[in-house]
Amino acid sequence: MKSTVLVLFILFSATLGAQTISGVVTDIDGNPLPGANVYIENTFTGTSTDANGKYAFSFTDTGVFVLITEFVGFDNHRQSLQLLGTNHQLAIKLKETFNELKAVTITAGSYGTGKAEKALVMSSLEMVTTAGSLGDINAAMRSLPGTSNNGESGKLFVHGGEGRETGTYIDGIYVHQPYTSSAPNMAVRGRFNPFMFQGTSFSTGGYSAEYGQALSSVLTLNTNDMPDEDALNISLMTVGGDLAGTKKWKNGALTVSGNYINLKPYMSLIPQNYEWNKEPQAYGGSMNFRQKTKGSGMFKVYASMDQSNLSQFQSTRDGTSATLQTDVQNNNQFVNVNWHGSPSKKWYITIGGSFTNNKDQFTRRDDILTQKMMGNHVKGTAKYHLSEKIRIRGGVENIHTDFGNQYKRLNQEGDSSVSFHENLTAGFLEAQVYTSAKLLFNIGVRGENSQYLNRSTVSPRLSMAYKTGENSSLSAAYGWFYQNPMNEHLLNRDYLANEMAQHYVISYNQTIKDRTFRTELYYKGYQNLVKYGNSITAPYTNSGDGYAYGIDVYLKDKKSIKNGSYWISYSYLKAERNFRHYPSTATPTFTVPHSLTVVYKHWIGDWRSYVGGSFRYGSSRVFNDKNSAEFNAGKLPDNLSLDLNWSFLYRQNIILYASATNVLGFEQVFGYNYDVVPNSEGVYGRTPTLPAAKSFFFVGCFITLTKKGETNQLDKINF
Repeated sequence: MKSTVLVLFILFSATLGAQTISGVVTDIDGNPLPGANVYIENTFTGTSTDANGKYAFSFTDTGVFVLITEFVGFDNHRQSLQLLGTNHQLAIKLKETFNELKAVTITAGSYGTGKAEKALVMSSLEMVTTAGSLGDINAAMRSLPGTSNNGESGKLFVHGGEGRETGTYIDGIYVHQPYTSSAPNMAVRGRFNPFMFQGTSFSTGGYSAEYGQALSSVLTLNTNDMPDEDALNISLMTVGGDLAGTKKWKNGALTVSGNYINLKPYMSLIPQNYEWNKEPQAYGGSMNFRQKTKGSGMFKVYASMDQSNLSQFQSTRDGTSATLQTDVQNNNQFVNVNWHGSPSKKWYITIGGSFTNNKDQFTRRDDILTQKMMGNHVKGTAKYHLSEKIRIRGGVENIHTDFGNQYKRLNQEGDSSVSFHENLTAGFLEAQVYTSAKLLFNIGVRGENSQYLNRSTVSPRLSMAYKTGENSSLSAAYGWFYQNPMNEHLLNRDYLANEMAQHYVISYNQTIKDRTFRTELYYKGYQNLVKYGNSITAPYTNSGDGYAYGIDVYLKDKKSIKNGSYWISYSYLKAERNFRHYPSTATPTFTVPHSLTVVYKHWIGDWRSYVGGSFRYGSSRVFNDKNSAEFNAGKLPDNLSLDLNWSFLYRQNIILYASATNVLGFEQVFGYNYDVVPNSEGVYGRTPTLPAAKSFFFVGCFITLTKKGETNQLDKINF
């Protein structure tokens, strides 16, 4: 009996000396974390949380101890406790371990593609197989929200900006002349083949401080790295042909290509809206060299040259039926050289440069205008990993431009020439700071100095992103953006200032199982726009201004339909400007209030075919009716087009491709050309500005020859 009492006394005493440590473990948002380990450091005392994140255990010792909480995917939590024999109740919040692969990214104003981006929007082959793009990168980009379709131009018009307000960069290097040349009111094309590039980033606003000389948008193209094997690619098309060969060695590769385009046979079969003296012809070639260097470095050289010409009859609009022959000749040479690599784990360096030589000659009646542009760009950037959550980027660059016009009249001696030389020196610095995996800030500043204008500018840039859910985020961006006036306006006008725009962008993005939804609101304010009168002697000033605001909606679905994918883009735009020759503030003629694009693609296995269609709608644009007292009061018809294409895998290495634009034959009017003088009733006659033809038809055969004979481009399609 005495021994039993003694045992009970010892157990009771031990119980009196024990203390309970209990509480709940949650994440920052208060969600319980079941299965978290909670224990006293350097002891075997502890427990795991239950399904509700709760824990409780007893500990007999007294003194100062450290309580440790661990959970997979979260930072360990350490808390010092002074245990005096009393119970402790602790609520513990764990921070998610930072993982850049899972961290939020900034999407405001940015559509990324390729390896370097987390969300693939459009691969090279998707650009080619998007009905209506006809292998033109810019036409494919116009199927994304925020863009306006100006059929008479062919350039990228973004968020109420002109085509010249979009800057094009290849491997981070500025492209002085990204478009081909054409006759007035005839659309141009981008100069570069989509298959040159492994990644594309299209920014509609609020972009990085790395980029300047663009008021509205930046299109950045990243060239291919190493090819998989030697190959010979043969392209036979209704408009010409293309031949490209690739040779690969251990640490390098070389691709050489040549092409010839002649639209005369095609245009002789398809009715045209204009009379041609000489249908468009072009030939050119390119070289792409890649060589791996020590460590992870890569050295690249891309060079191209092309020559084109055309001759067209255009109305004089002098009240008679007379026409003028307009000849256009273009010569272009382009070289891009760059190296990138990591000399250490914390540093990433990029060095590059480009050279452009472009010559356009326009001949109309006895007048010859020769326009020459020579430009080069040298740039170096560095990225430093200051810590796990902080990246510092900076760089310096110089953009040099020589531009001039030469006027000459046939059968007369002498000419009139005018030119300017510009050296633009710039530098940028920005920091990317993750406060957590859910919150990211990008803070930057860019400085530029124009030697020709003798002016300097400073551009602050700020963007952020917050992860609102497992698959969703909210982004915002703000910044100042400067661009020199267009080259023609700068001739003999070094007193002008840089044009300016301010961007405000906020976007919401959600991606779940290959389904992406995105909406974006934006506002742009313009200052210092070039303004002048209607007379030749009218002074040029920077007194122009304007604004643009709107909303973009984008939905892409590669999951719901087996072997099929689609995307829908809608944009609303409201814009007004008082610039150039405008007598007052008015809606610009190049803006489209409502734009809608629906793209669908489908793989039909039994037919070995990939078919696609695009429906495009643009609401009525304004134009200046010379018979109206109100400026820009005219309304063009709505612009509609249904485009179709079909890729057929004839053999494993042979693809037959056919496409047709505007298959329903919608009438498309891009504006009107008015007579110089009114008729006897005081009315100005006019003719519509139309596309070259109501529809365009294309057929091609693409052959890839390799050792195994199994390679083609079809496997790059992303459903």
